[in-house]
Amino acid sequence: MRIALLGLGLIGGSIAKALREDPAGVGPFDPTGVEIAAWTPSSAGPRAALEAGAVDHVARTIAEAVDGAALVVICAPPIAATSILDELVICRRSGRLAEGAVITDVLSTKRWIMAEAAKRTLRFCGGHPMAGKHETGFAAAEASLFVGRPWVVVPDHHGASSAAALVERLASSCGAKPIMMDADLHDAATAAVSHLPLLLSAALVSAVSQGEQGSAVDGWRVSHLLASSGWNSATRLARGSDEM
Repeated sequence: MRIALLGLGLIGGSIAKALREDPAGVGPFDPTGVEIAAWTPSSAGPRAALEAGAVDHVARTIAEAVDGAALVVICAPPIAATSILDELVICRRSGRLAEGAVITDVLSTKRWIMAEAAKRTLRFCGGHPMAGKHETGFAAAEASLFVGRPWVVVPDHHGASSAAALVERLASSCGAKPIMMDADLHDAATAAVSHLPLLLSAALVSAVSQGEQGSAVDGWRVSHLLASSGWNSATRLARGSDEM
């Protein structure tokens, strides 16, 4: 089976490595073998992954990546997701994307991306692995990143159950625990347990770095001398990728 990864940073790279290494010992994603094609705008991540043996093919275009793929995983930042969906529509019209191919994603909000995919009548099943770290890029990818972690699967209400089953299989093959969930319920839950902590972390960094209102002293210039483990823990999320 051919899998196309559109984006190969921390999450996409970790998926590729997990499919190769089977860190949880659950067995292969496909007993007949898996061929992984990867695309990014710069091709830097895929080239490094090819050298590491994590992928089989570095695609120069999205069309080249999805050609013959049974599963397409969008691992790009949200800001790029709409243009990728548009490219997939073009690929379907040209025959490069098979009519039966399943498209999924790893974005942290689901209602929006599900609606955009539905507008384009793509065979889409949302996904969100609840795992990560503040480092970014393929160099930070780990085969064990998803082991034991929840991986939310959000089926299209009008889609075939086989699409959701394939995404569940992907999650399980990466060592994660697939959880079927409605898009609205997912977004409300992640807002509380993921997005709000990120905002609080960023607000803390902003408040301390600016110092007290009206003060002539640069707050961080003084505070960094005292910052220790508590500061590191509280601000870890703020050190992540702005795009993601």
